[in-house]
Amino acid sequence: EEIKQERVKQAGKGLEILQSDANRTEPELALELDHPRAYTLFLQKSTEEFLEDYQERYPVFRDWLQGRNVNRFYIGNAFCHLLFPETEQLFALLEKAEKELLQVTFTFSYVREYQLVQTEELLKKLGQWCRKENRKLEIEINDWAMADMLKSDFPELIPCYGRLLNKRKKDPRMTYKLGDRTLFEQNSVHAAFYQEYLKEEFRMERYEWESCGDTSTRKFPEGKNSMHLPFYQTNTSQYCPLYAACTKGSRGAQTPVRKCHRFCEEQAFLYPEHLRMMGRYNSLFGIDLSILQEPEAMGKMYGLRGIDRIVVNLL
Repeated sequence: EEIKQERVKQAGKGLEILQSDANRTEPELALELDHPRAYTLFLQKSTEEFLEDYQERYPVFRDWLQGRNVNRFYIGNAFCHLLFPETEQLFALLEKAEKELLQVTFTFSYVREYQLVQTEELLKKLGQWCRKENRKLEIEINDWAMADMLKSDFPELIPCYGRLLNKRKKDPRMTYKLGDRTLFEQNSVHAAFYQEYLKEEFRMERYEWESCGDTSTRKFPEGKNSMHLPFYQTNTSQYCPLYAACTKGSRGAQTPVRKCHRFCEEQAFLYPEHLRMMGRYNSLFGIDLSILQEPEAMGKMYGLRGIDRIVVNLL
């Protein structure tokens, strides 16, 4: 009964349950669950147990997480279309979040041609769930076809400008390169007319970013900005090089994959240490070590630079 009353209190007069506290002094903290093992662990444990286990796995964030409320989870993978939860598991995750009063942002990757119909059907089911529960959900969009689906037919689903669409220069070798690196501090989202276009045409008002070592100089546009850290994507292929290496012995022998064997839960490509990068499933990722050195100071700095949400993607 207490949980029910609290849910009604948060829902208010049918408005979406989204964190938009104007008096927030630090960014909202969220955790990203981006592969099946993480989905399963989250379903098997209570939120408190999951967070305790998370801190044991990643002690570098232990002090930062203590005393902070983690009540939003990003669920899904922005870079691999085969790592999104199955429909049954997705709604189990959603029901758990609803029961435990957690906020959810679903992350979709690019949409392959054969996925268009099933993706639209899934969006319809999510819309039906939202109407039933009097809720609204955030959806991180990384494909313009999905952005077009959501712009008018699903008012309960709030699209966010995803990381594959929010293109910018990200390279772990940047410190070795010559030239004016300040030229990379801005991209198209900083243009007011483009922000207005995203808002009017696609209802996008939140922008998803990745930290890649430029936190001291990076400028962010006005509006709602989410920062994913400490890993950042540099390259993504729709043909999985890890699958090719594991099944054919060569990452160059890539072919379209429709059934995933989850090699990425145990395998990864390693690179020389000075590059600070790795190959995970169908993408290459760098790591921003500055985040790990002073996470407390980093949170405050992001708050001052226009970031209102930090999304930790360590799992």
